Amino acid sequence: MIRRPLIIPVLLSLLLFTAGCRPGPEIPIETAALALQFSGDRAYADVADFVGRFPNRDSGQPNNAAAAAWLLESMQTRGLACSRDDWEVINYSRPLPLRNVVCERPGRSTGQIVLVAHFDQSPDTIEGADNDGSGMAILLQLAEIFAREETPAHTLVFLAADGEEYGMLGSRRYVQTHVEPGRIIAAISLDNLGKGFYDGLDLDPRGQFRGYGPLWLLRLSQTAAAAGGVWVPRIPGVVDQILGQAVPISFMDEGPFVAAGIPAFGLAGHVPAAFAERHWETYHSPEDRIEVLSAPVLEQSGRAAEAAVRWLLGMTSFPLETGPYLYFAESDQVLRGWPLWTIFVVFVGLFFLGGARSAVWLAATESRAWWPAVAHLLSFWLPLLAAILLLYGLVEVGMMDKYHLYPATPRDEPLFEPRWGAVIIWLAGLAAFLWGSRRLAGRYLPRPDSFASVRAAALTTIGLAGLYVLLTNPFSLLFMVPLLFWFLIGGRTGRGRGLDALFFLLGGLVVYVLFYFFGFVILRNNLAVLWYLMMMFSIRMIGFPTAAAIAAILAAGLAIMGYGVGTGGENSG
Repeated sequence: MIRRPLIIPVLLSLLLFTAGCRPGPEIPIETAALALQFSGDRAYADVADFVGRFPNRDSGQPNNAAAAAWLLESMQTRGLACSRDDWEVINYSRPLPLRNVVCERPGRSTGQIVLVAHFDQSPDTIEGADNDGSGMAILLQLAEIFAREETPAHTLVFLAADGEEYGMLGSRRYVQTHVEPGRIIAAISLDNLGKGFYDGLDLDPRGQFRGYGPLWLLRLSQTAAAAGGVWVPRIPGVVDQILGQAVPISFMDEGPFVAAGIPAFGLAGHVPAAFAERHWETYHSPEDRIEVLSAPVLEQSGRAAEAAVRWLLGMTSFPLETGPYLYFAESDQVLRGWPLWTIFVVFVGLFFLGGARSAVWLAATESRAWWPAVAHLLSFWLPLLAAILLLYGLVEVGMMDKYHLYPATPRDEPLFEPRWGAVIIWLAGLAAFLWGSRRLAGRYLPRPDSFASVRAAALTTIGLAGLYVLLTNPFSLLFMVPLLFWFLIGGRTGRGRGLDALFFLLGGLVVYVLFYFFGFVILRNNLAVLWYLMMMFSIRMIGFPTAAAIAAILAAGLAIMGYGVGTGGENSG
């Protein structure tokens, strides 16, 4: 049963959810009917030529450098002003040379529209025809089309990026080294756009660790495609919008642009359910060959990208849109702004309210009761922080690989073969840290006076962690929703501890679901997803502040469950 103090916030959230929706953004119509020129047959020939010239062009390989040189020359012959940017990162604990090819078609304004495709490929492929030979062919043909036309209203940038497979490193580099990123009107990533079984297009607005592409740009791409008579790209459904904003880990080159606050989206082929297995077989595998591609599909994809660019070129002003949102396509309604933020704030407030009632009572009766409860919680949190630092140490001594941003690629061997020496050392270290900390706490620190004090400290800590999440990525509060089960932990003894343990485990429901979805469905490396997670922490893909907040939440739960263990604790809550 929900406690009475929680009923009002929950009802308020539901009211705001239903009353806070507004109509979706209107897309200004400032251009004539679209006359699209992109040719699918030409694109298919270009893909065949490119992947035939440069197979095995994954980052750092000789054919990668050769492909960059050829792209530079090819773009220049189309009349574009081009340059090459060379730099280096560390991947697999080794230096990895990377290079971008950046070409421009100057416009009448300094505002820029960026089209990006990546010329590197997964090391598990040979041709990489769809990923991303298809995007490169579309980029090359669009560069040629716009280069031979009159001066465009805005500057067009054609970016052939390297290192996409290791975390969109080329696009990230372009954004980070851009002299004035505020000049970028919009960016469109072209990736996985040619397989013959694609039956439409998807829009991917996920940022790289933060942000989500603006709704106006997604709606613009739909409006432009409809005007051009081609496939209308799909905006993610509401559930996917929530997950995409809760876990903003981009898989395409739009990610770094979105993270920098630049309007952007990724354009990719839509896979019908009947071809899901065939898509996996041809993804990051030697089966990603030119024979899998289709000229008609390439034409639909290329024309949808061309339509979006032409629509943007016909606009003189662009909407300003910030913050998270939920878009309901069926009703063309969007929930954003203060109603959505109020829901987030109310949810975080639940934990403060849960802890505050006991906290206020403790402060009024015996302020010293706080210190033992906080010390009890710290005896769980500090060992978890030490375990995170141990992961960093395992990287520094070479027991785990260094990566610049992302750990390997989805089918890469390091994801499926854990370094068991590092795993054993880390698990032993975690156990030792927890055991030592609890021993020291039992010997030198005062025991909490009551379960109420421990629960107050724990729920307040979760509230503080929730405040951090609220300020950094509010949709990630999704992970905290099942923590409401922790309100039901009652500090029970005897057989009742089993019920408390059940409530404790139910607090991780969303995490378990994502482990399954990410590890068993997307990466298909099953329990090796736990090794992937270790690497995400070890290379600081999950930064230390976020790791510390995660550890604080887990420590709060362990503190509630750990009250009275081995000390004859009683239910005082």
